[in-house]
Amino acid sequence: AEAQEGLSYARQDVFVSRLLLIQLVASLAVGGTSALLIVLSERHFQLPPAGFPTLLIAIGAGALLGPLVLGLFTQNYKDVRLLFVPYLIRGVGDILIAWSASFPFALLLLFVYGLNTSTGMVVYNSMVQSAVPDRVKGRVFTLMDMAWSVMEIASIGLAGLLADALGIQAVYYVGGLLLVLAGLAGLTLLRHYHFPVAPEPAHA
Repeated sequence: AEAQEGLSYARQDVFVSRLLLIQLVASLAVGGTSALLIVLSERHFQLPPAGFPTLLIAIGAGALLGPLVLGLFTQNYKDVRLLFVPYLIRGVGDILIAWSASFPFALLLLFVYGLNTSTGMVVYNSMVQSAVPDRVKGRVFTLMDMAWSVMEIASIGLAGLLADALGIQAVYYVGGLLLVLAGLAGLTLLRHYHFPVAPEPAHA
């Protein structure tokens, strides 16, 4: 009964239903590009095995600094642009990383990817916490995580087939385009959404 209530809420709520659809497209875009980064390293950049951790370090450095950079510019984490513009940036980055064979340029793009990932998680959690009532919050987070994981696994399988058929660059071109579409959909569908205003605390 509780699961049914959560699913019913997710279908009927404007914010959750639209965010869920956008997240399905986004996870289909990033699952394969994340998992096959090592393939990109070997086949596209012709790096030895020792070169792959350098790509991960670039992502990790960006992820470490992301929340700090976000905090310098704003304390309002409920602006939908802060969630979906990073989709556009990473989508364009995936396309550029497939187009360019420059290793330093790839490190810069992956650093930006790390920034996007960590700031996006902060904004995403803040938005869902603010928009969803406490009584269904756990079920909504679970639904979002489950949907993301299922599409991510599907993305990895499809990306492997695409890499074998058309090459690893095709995975990043397709993933980048899907992520750009997800970002544009988010900015379009939720641009006018207003988050609930928390009540002022009662004074004694």
